[in-house]
Amino acid sequence: MILAVRRVVFGALVALGLSVGGADAQTVTPTARPDAEVGSRRTANLSGADQLREATSTLDSITASRRRVSDLLDRARTDRDIIKVNCLNDKLTQVDVTLRSAREHQELLQNSVSLNNDGQRNHEFQLMNIFRSRSETLETEARQCIGEETGTFDPTRTVITLRVDPTIPEEDPTQLTPDTLAPERPLVTSPVM
Repeated sequence: MILAVRRVVFGALVALGLSVGGADAQTVTPTARPDAEVGSRRTANLSGADQLREATSTLDSITASRRRVSDLLDRARTDRDIIKVNCLNDKLTQVDVTLRSAREHQELLQNSVSLNNDGQRNHEFQLMNIFRSRSETLETEARQCIGEETGTFDPTRTVITLRVDPTIPEEDPTQLTPDTLAPERPLVTSPVM
């Protein structure tokens, strides 16, 4: 009995030692500086003024997208198509949220440019790019609500050219005449018939 208790105590101590040793090996010592910044491939080339111009362009783009989705919603209401109205109303609400967020972050971008805070400025600029992308996606989804195709196909600029091969016969080869339907009799090869 004493031997069994010693084994249990010894096993518990070994397990405890292994878990502490494993936990100690997994602790991470911070080596990064607290003022370190994560770079971006786009923001490295743009100054604060350029980023503000891009942000204004982004807001204009989102506003135009909102206007187009609103026009689609008005058409769906005129057609009294409740399914399209519900879908487009949802997309318009999401575009409005995106537009509101973009306006708030444009103000934050202006503040960070005036304070010369590059880290915050680059962060806000990246968010503005995300908002532009989000509004484009929402507009595409809105067009899908009404059944429009979302590819790059533009029916107003598509040109169809028809070329007919001159070697194609004028008559229709699928139309059969009675002469072509009658089988030819094979030659008789045996004298007995």
